[in-house]
Amino acid sequence: LVSHALAMHGEPKYQKGFERFDYTSSAARKGGQLKLHSLGTFDSLNQFIPKGNSADHLGLIYDSLTVASADEAFTQYGLVAEHMEYPADRSWIIFQINPLARFHDQTQIRAADVVFSFNTLMEKGDPSYRFYYADVEKVEALSELRVRFTFKAAASQELALTVGQLPILPMH
Repeated sequence: LVSHALAMHGEPKYQKGFERFDYTSSAARKGGQLKLHSLGTFDSLNQFIPKGNSADHLGLIYDSLTVASADEAFTQYGLVAEHMEYPADRSWIIFQINPLARFHDQTQIRAADVVFSFNTLMEKGDPSYRFYYADVEKVEALSELRVRFTFKAAASQELALTVGQLPILPMH
C-alpha cells in the first residue's frame, strides 16, 4: 500500500493534497514571533538524555516523519514524509521524504538523518526510547530520500504509526 497517511482504524479523514486540517483557519496570521513561558528552571539544552532538566519547548525545532491530526484517533499524516509504503500486515514501513523538507538551518533532511536519529536515540538517548522502539528490528536508508523500518515478528501494527513520530535530528 502507498498512502499520504496511515490510519490504525478505517481510512484517513483527509485526502491526499489537503491544504489544512479542518480545525485550523486559512485566515490565520502568518509570520511573527511565538513567545512561550514555562515554570521552573533547566540545566540542559538536550531534551533527549536522561540527565538533568531540559528547557521546555525544545521539541519545536525538530520535525518528525508524520504528524497526528487533532480530530482523529490513531492517524498520522506525512509531515517530513511525502508518503508511506507498507504491506497489509504492517511488518515494515518505508517513508519517502519530501525533497523540500529542511532542518531549521535550511539543510535538506535525508534518509541518513532519520537512521542517525534512530540509532543515536537508541544508543545514547533516554532509556524510554529503547522501550518505545524495542520492536524495531532494523532501520536502513534505501536511497537519499527513502528510509525503511523493519519490525520484529511480534510487533504491534501500531508501531508503523509510532516510528513516524521519531524526532529527526540533523546528522551534520
